[in-house]
Amino acid sequence: MLVRLARLEDAAALPPIEHSAGQLFKNAPGLAWLAEGDVMALQEHERLIAQGTVWLAQTKAGQPVGFASAEVFDDELHLWELSVHADWQRKGVGKLLMHSACTHASAKGLAALTLTTFSDIAWNAPAYARLGFQPASPLGERLRNVLADEVAHGLPATRRIAMRRWV
Repeated sequence: MLVRLARLEDAAALPPIEHSAGQLFKNAPGLAWLAEGDVMALQEHERLIAQGTVWLAQTKAGQPVGFASAEVFDDELHLWELSVHADWQRKGVGKLLMHSACTHASAKGLAALTLTTFSDIAWNAPAYARLGFQPASPLGERLRNVLADEVAHGLPATRRIAMRRWV
């Protein structure tokens, strides 16, 4: 497995990976609709790739199997999406992608990584906690706004959490 910065020509491969990863939600109580929901727009992938904050995991043969998309805000790198194709889940791909994001944040002198996720889904908040993330405190205006936007798009407020990992 190789993790590298994504290039613009990789953008079209990312939505299918995100859709495949989302199939895990089919069996999550109250969240099955996410399996068929919208994924990040191609233009948004391209915007983040141009910023140098998208990492692509690929097989040795060059097949894209996962990605992490992030964006810098002040002194934090915010992870918008971490997706691994269903055929490649539970093989350490997500950890490799997260390691790349953490390494980037450290190299850029950023203080932390942030993300929002489901508090009660095993492959969400508990998995991120094992990678060193903790509930964000203080939350701050930016993360409050991210959570509010998620709720406005239909995600249940009582199940969402913002997390932070200091670099």
